[in-house]
Amino acid sequence: MSLTSFELGKLKIAGHVREELDRAGISAQSMRCNSGGLLTPGTARLTLTVNDRTAHLDLTAGEVEECEMLVAGETWYKIDAFIGQFAPLASRRGT
Repeated sequence: MSLTSFELGKLKIAGHVREELDRAGISAQSMRCNSGGLLTPGTARLTLTVNDRTAHLDLTAGEVEECEMLVAGETWYKIDAFIGQFAPLASRRGT
């Protein structure tokens, strides 16, 4: 059974986020990428916890599917801004 474009996009986004966190020197306590269900119908919710602070970013199914091969464009900018909000926390804690 092969993965759908949505599932491949979620995997690509998760890998991209881990790479960007490493590049920024941010150590995440946890990272989740959930989709569907009552809380996030038609979306993927990326949830990060850094230094006991949790935040989430919702991406539409279309945005996730566009990342099947490469995280780029508007979705890349959204993820970059999302990760950027954790950078001040990491530098204050010396991580």
